[in-house]
Amino acid sequence: MGLLEGKSIFVTGGSSGIGRAIALAAGREGARYVWVASRKPEPHEGGETTVDLLHAAGTASEFVTLDVADTAAVFAAIEATKAQGGVDVMVCNAGINAKEDFLSITPEQFDRMKSVNLDGTLFAAQAAAKQMVAMEKRGSIVVIGSIGGLRGMRFSTMYSGLKAALINMTSSMADALGPQGIRVNTVNPGITETSLVTGQGPEFQAMIGEVVKKIPLRRQGQPNEIAEAVVFLASDRASFITGASLTVDGGLSARM
Repeated sequence: MGLLEGKSIFVTGGSSGIGRAIALAAGREGARYVWVASRKPEPHEGGETTVDLLHAAGTASEFVTLDVADTAAVFAAIEATKAQGGVDVMVCNAGINAKEDFLSITPEQFDRMKSVNLDGTLFAAQAAAKQMVAMEKRGSIVVIGSIGGLRGMRFSTMYSGLKAALINMTSSMADALGPQGIRVNTVNPGITETSLVTGQGPEFQAMIGEVVKKIPLRRQGQPNEIAEAVVFLASDRASFITGASLTVDGGLSARM
């Protein structure tokens, strides 16, 4: 049996990158149903959509058009999952990033990033938790953080600050939801080979190259390596783990 055998899983930002890898890993691990939620179905990496790949592998799945900054839409999307038995595992993965100059940050830029990275995570988790409580599910919520939330970085003041808030917020959610049997954990990826990294300009790539030299494993992570950690925390194998913050970064944060 797979680690997620018989469970249903909702993944925000599931079309591309780490979210796509999580959705596909859930299918491989026997998930009963996978909701792939994102603003559009086409992956940034190109090729077949996540839902098409899940269907080809025999996993029941559907795409949900969703901007997590729209709280009403988030609650509606979770409500709609009742038709398939509701959500057992919620993965709050959707997020945005942008290389920034601290002195040039505008309130509008910060508000947009906050609405997706922090507000979007909070209310997606809340929507799933409310359903789990109402349906008496002892569910699991996994939040995708970042090593940027553990250490500040000069090129991502907004992103790092919001991810730090998110990590602490997840710990609070674990405490709040524990009495209902709902577990909440964070996975903090390091530098991972996704479009958030590869889609940046040459200056950013040069900087990433220098950082990779400091990673004990001397390479970037792959999305599937993050997905494996998420699947474990979402599964019953982690039944006594909640409020944890698991860093998956090739050892980088150990020497930062």
